[in-house]
This record gives sequence, C-alpha cells and structure tokens, in this order.
Amino acid sequence: MSVVKLGVFIIVAALIAVGAYFGAQKFLLADDENEDTRRPVAVERGTLLDDVTASGSVSFPELESLRFEISGIVGDIPIEEGDTVVSGQTLIVLDAVTVSALESAVASAEVALQDAGEDLAEILNGATTLERAVAESNLADARVASMNAAESLAEFTSASGSDSPATVAAKAELDDANEALADALKNAEDDAKSQADAVADALKNAEDDAKSQADAVADALKNAEDDANSQADAVADAMSVAEDVAKTQTELVSDALEVFDDAVTAHSEQITGWFGAVVTEEDQSLSPTAIAEKWGASVADIFDAASSRRKNPSDDPSTPWSESLTWVWTHLTPYPVLTVCDESPSNLAFRCPSAEINDTWDVKVETEESLAEVVETAAEATVDQQNLVSDAQAEVITAVKAQQVLISAAQDDIEAAAEDIVDQQNLVSDAQAEVITAAKAQQVLISAAQDDIEAAAEDIVETVNDIDIEALAATLSKLLEMEKDSEATLADIDDIDLLQLNLTTAAVNVASAQLDQANDELTGAVLIAPFDGVVTSISVSLGDPVNRNTATIDILDPSVVTVQGSIDEIDVLSLKIGDDVAVILDALPDKVLEGVIDEIGDGVNQQGVIEFPLIITLTPPDGVELIEGLSATATIVLNRIDNALLIPLQAVGGGFDQPTVDVVSGESFVTTNVSLGASDDFWVIVESGLSEGQEVLMTVADEAIDPFQQFFGRAGGGAIRIPAGGGGFAGGGGGRGGQGGGGGGQ
Repeated sequence: MSVVKLGVFIIVAALIAVGAYFGAQKFLLADDENEDTRRPVAVERGTLLDDVTASGSVSFPELESLRFEISGIVGDIPIEEGDTVVSGQTLIVLDAVTVSALESAVASAEVALQDAGEDLAEILNGATTLERAVAESNLADARVASMNAAESLAEFTSASGSDSPATVAAKAELDDANEALADALKNAEDDAKSQADAVADALKNAEDDAKSQADAVADALKNAEDDANSQADAVADAMSVAEDVAKTQTELVSDALEVFDDAVTAHSEQITGWFGAVVTEEDQSLSPTAIAEKWGASVADIFDAASSRRKNPSDDPSTPWSESLTWVWTHLTPYPVLTVCDESPSNLAFRCPSAEINDTWDVKVETEESLAEVVETAAEATVDQQNLVSDAQAEVITAVKAQQVLISAAQDDIEAAAEDIVDQQNLVSDAQAEVITAAKAQQVLISAAQDDIEAAAEDIVETVNDIDIEALAATLSKLLEMEKDSEATLADIDDIDLLQLNLTTAAVNVASAQLDQANDELTGAVLIAPFDGVVTSISVSLGDPVNRNTATIDILDPSVVTVQGSIDEIDVLSLKIGDDVAVILDALPDKVLEGVIDEIGDGVNQQGVIEFPLIITLTPPDGVELIEGLSATATIVLNRIDNALLIPLQAVGGGFDQPTVDVVSGESFVTTNVSLGASDDFWVIVESGLSEGQEVLMTVADEAIDPFQQFFGRAGGGAIRIPAGGGGFAGGGGGRGGQGGGGGGQ
C-alpha cells in the first residue's frame, strides 16, 4: 500500500514540475514578446533652424591717424584724449607764425595770377597803334636803303655783265696755281699710300701673332671652365640629394603633425560629445584629471547629478558642461552609462565617459611623443646632408686652386705674346717714320704750289673792282632781306602769336595752380575731424614741430564695429552679402547682438583646409563699450520655421509614402498616419495627424548606431540646446547643423 502511495506521489510531483516548467516558459516568452523599450516624447511647437557658425574677433575698421601735410609748430589743441568729436570739428591748429606765412603765400599767389591774367588780356587785345606806326616806319627805311645799294652796284657793273681784262688774267693765273697744287697733292697721296701699305702689312703680322697667343689662352681657360663645371655639377648633385632628404623629412613631420592634430580633435570631440562643453586651446593641453580640477567636478559627479534628475533641466550658464546633454545620455540612451570603469567597452553594452576620454587622451600623448621623435630625426638628417654638401664644396675649392695654376700658366703665355706685340709695334714705328719722311718731301712741293696760289691771289686782290662789286652785291642782298622782314613784321603785327598766347595761358594756369596749392596749405594748417568719433590718442603737445611724417592724433568711429572670422568652404555657398547674423561675444555670453554679412573674401588654404574670410558689420550694444580683439561667435540662419509642430525623427515609422507614429493612449499606443514636412537631422515637422500635447513613442532603430549621431544629426556635432520656454531638447551644431525646439520633457 505504501508503495502505491509513493508511486502516486511521484507521478503527481512530475506532473506539477512539467506544468510549472511550461507555465514559466510561456510567461517569460510572453514578457519578451510584449517588452517595449521605447520612450514617450511630448509633441510641442517650436522653431526649426538650419544655421552655420563662424568664430572671429571684434575690430574697429574706422580708425584714422591724422597728419599735417605741411611743416609747422603746434599752436593750439582744443580737444583731449577720450573726447567725442563731430565731423568738421577743429582738432589741432598750427602756430600764428606758420599761419601768417601761409596767408602771405596765398596773397603772393593771388598777385601772380592777376599779373598773368593781365598779360593774357593784352595779347588777346592785339597790337597798339604806336607799335603799328613803328613797324611801318621801319619798312620805309628798309626800302630806301635797298634802293641806294642797288644804285651803287650799278656803277661797278657793265650792261653785259662781263669781267674786266685784269680780272680775267688773275683768274687764269689762279687756275694754273690750283693745277700745280693738285699735282703736288696727287704725288703726296701716292707716296702716302705706299707707306700706308707697309704699315698695314706690319699691323697684319702683329695681329696674326696676337691671335695665335689668344687662341692658346682661350684653350687653357676652356679647360679650366670644364673642370669647374664638373665640380659644380658634383655640388649640385649633393645639394639635390640634400633637398630630397629634407623633402622626405618634411613630409614625415607633416604626416606626424596631421596624426597629432587628429588625436587632439578626437579628444576634444569626446569632451564635447559627452558634456557639450567648448574645448579651448588651453583645455586641449590638460589631462582629464586636470580638466576635472578646472571644472571643480569629476565625471562621476556630473553624471550622477544628471541621473538623479527626473526631468530634462535647463543649462546652468555657470558650468562649462551642458546639464541637458548629460541628462540625455543618462535617460535617453539604450544602454547604461557607467562613471566608474577600468576600460572602454568593446561593444555598446555600456558606455564609460571617463575611460573613453582617457583613451583619446592617451592617444593624443602618444602621437605628441611620436611627433617629437620625427622632428628630432628630421633635424639629424638635415645636419648629415649639410655635412655632405660641405664636403662637396671643399672638393670644388681644391679644383678651383688647380685651375688657378693652369690660369697662371696661360697668363705667362699672354705675357710672351705681349712681348711679341711690342716687337711688331717697333716695326710699325719704323714704317710710320718712313711715312713721315715722305710726307715732309711732299710738303715742300705743296708749299711751292701754295706760293704760286698766293701770288695769283695777290693779282686778284689788285682788281679791286670785283671785290667792291661782291661787297655791294652782298650789302644789297642783306638790305633786301631786311625789307622782307619789315614787310612780314607789318603783316603779322595784327595777328596773335599762338606760341606767345600758349605760353601766357600756361603762365595763368601755373599761377592758378600755385594759388590753389597755397589755399590748400593754408587750410591744412588746421586738422579737422573727418567723421564723428572719439579721440583715442594725441601724440603731440603745444610747441612741438610737425611735418607730413609726424603722427598727431588718432580718431575712432565706435559706431562702426565688425567681426572678422572665417567660414568653411562647405558652408560658404549658402551665404551671401547682407545675410542677418546673430553674434555672441565671450565677454557678453548672455547678450545676442545683431549684424549682417558685409564681405566674403577669397579662399585661403590653411594646412589643407580651405577657409573663406568673413567680415560681419555689428550693431553695437547700448550701454556697453566694446574693445578691439574680443572673441565672438557668429550664427547665420539659413532657414527658419517658427511655431512648427515637432517630433523626433526616431519616432517616425511606416513607409515613405505613408509615415506613421505610435501615439500613447493610456497604458498602450495607437498607430496613427501623419503627414510630415521639413526636417533637420533630428526633428521633423508634423503637417497633420497629431496635436500639440500628445505623446509619441521614440525608438532606437539599431543599437549598433551611436546615439551621439542620432541626437546631433552627424558625427562630431555640437552641443544640445534648450529652446526658450520648453523642457524638451533640440539638436544644433558647432559648425553647420540643425536646431529644433520642442517641449514637454519627461
């Protein structure tokens, strides 16, 4: 009986165990099937932005340094540094002595202009009656004188115009003398030609000898030049090798520097990605521990505080990190965020900000050390190549010395050739002496011929009638010319002389220009404000001498303020002159200033990155005195849609033709068709299908996707910003990105 009971008990226990097993499996599977990890997000209205940002600094372009254009002594300074002046206001006046001298120069220039004007008027009015009467009298006198000369000439000439017998005989003797002189000159020419041929032969011999010696010297110099070229080629080859080594080392240094810059950027992006903080150049050189000390809070402190908050908080402007971003990490990511861990996770099972930041810091330190080693190696390689070049140059010097020996030998040959040339010159001198002897003999013949010519000339002189006739004819010709000149003077006396008119007109223009210059210099004795502004500095005092090189006063227009920055080539085509800009100064982080794009410059290559200079005209804030050099961040809105109904893109399901969202309804949800509009990388506008205040479920489609990219729209995005009046969140960019606004919170 007991055996039966035991069997029954075993069977019942087995049935209960089997039932419990299958019941547990069903319960667990049901839980897996129904588990939903999505989170509700409120549907609210906000602003959808597409913007770009640029960093720069404040400058004042309307700053002018005034100088005098003339020399003088400072006589009066009616303003002080810091005074506000208006356009045209007197700033500095030269002394009374300088002003008096300038006024005197103006008066002299006025008198000179008046005199030149009177001269011009006189020319334009023509000749006077007296000048015309004098010209007529001169013409009458010239005509009487020419008539008297004609009568005197008629007394010494016959009607037929033939010469007297004495004149004919004298001319015949003169012809004979000229023939004798021509024969003497012909003989002298023949003798001189013979002697010249002898001299030419001597010179030809000397030239041939000199040419032979010159050829020998040229050969020696050519050999020296060839050797020097060979050595120069060797030096050039050594220098080329040195240049190649230097180029290779430069490329290695450039590659190491690029790797280091990437490591610095990756480390900065880690800090920005986890905390939404702006990483300065100083922060890039600080270790994670040093940054925590600077912030006054550790990673654990910051994320523990975020985990303890139930709702998404507003950013605290007194902290360098974004409370909103750390809250997103701790509440909206599909995996836990650990604050104490030894190493970074190998997958996305969890995230550890301290370990990930330490990893990028270690990479940054390693690349920095590698860069130092590469630079040191490049320096050593450069020294080695310089030594090789020095050795090659030493070889060149040795070759040059050897060539100098060859050149010295060539110079000896030149000296020997010079001695030969001296011998040839002696031969030429002998030939020239023979020419001189022949010339003296010919001179005797020429002297005899000249004596005959002189005798004939004396005979001609005795025929005084011919000479008198020639003299009277010349006098008559001269008087006729005078008569013509008088007629021309009378004809032209009423005509205006164009040359004189032009000269007088030029004199008037010069006098007018001198008067203008004198007036300008007198006006320049007073410096006036070129525009409304503030006197920033005064460099002179009363009694100081000044000239056009002396800086005197600087004036600034504080109403014209610009921000000079740069924009990446990816964004420059989206901008245009006149676009509105919102500017935030680091010194005024809570105040947004207005501005417009005034100029977009040409692209500049900065270490392989093309950037375009950007000048923004800024509207100065009331009650705040800006100074030059303040750091500024400019935001240019490319597109803005206000009062839009927004939901996260992660909440959208369905297909391209018909998107849907899951609307929270009690403890469940209802899949609803929606019509969507514009979007950025995180937010999308709902055109229809939802109402403000409803909640939709937001999903993470693939845990392998980093939520950092989901929330910022792209890898390396900027900090998350909270729009005014909402507890939700919005994506934005430190470069170009989108911004959405929503509310609701958790």
